[in-house]
Amino acid sequence: MNAFKSEVEAINQSIAAFNLHLAESYQIPEIDTNTGMDAKNIVEILHGRWDDFQFPNSESRGVYFVFGRHREQQATNGVYIGKASFRSAIGRRLYSWLHPHRSSEHFIMNYGQDAYILDYIASINMDTLAMPFMASALEEYLISSLSGRLNLLNGTGNSGRAEQVETQQPPLAALSAESPVT
Repeated sequence: MNAFKSEVEAINQSIAAFNLHLAESYQIPEIDTNTGMDAKNIVEILHGRWDDFQFPNSESRGVYFVFGRHREQQATNGVYIGKASFRSAIGRRLYSWLHPHRSSEHFIMNYGQDAYILDYIASINMDTLAMPFMASALEEYLISSLSGRLNLLNGTGNSGRAEQVETQQPPLAALSAESPVT
């Protein structure tokens, strides 16, 4: 994951900003590259070995991140941010993206005319937080706040420029365990 250190840092900064809108008991964990592999929240994609790696939090709902490098310009990184919600699961969403390449030498994601060789997948399990309904909000917030800052491979919501997302002040009625949302 060292090749994607700056991308993970930017994602974690945006998660921290998202958390300003939530009470402490509802905070979303950041991507932890130190323990993520052991905790199975981050997996390395094993090219050409479809059956040898598992998707992180495959049966859960949440937000996932697919990290890759440009096929021709290897120093150019790209990140896809997605979510699994309602009746979907992270594993099913990732399967739909990667299955077409299972017999290929590399797992590839295309963005426009550019192809990216995929290297890592990370995920945030929203089921363990008892907040699967927040997967959509987190995904949209991250795409909006990171568009223009990172090379996002998302088509929807990725304007290629940073959208104005207020990240400094939490709303007046932040979610809290003491004051339920009405």
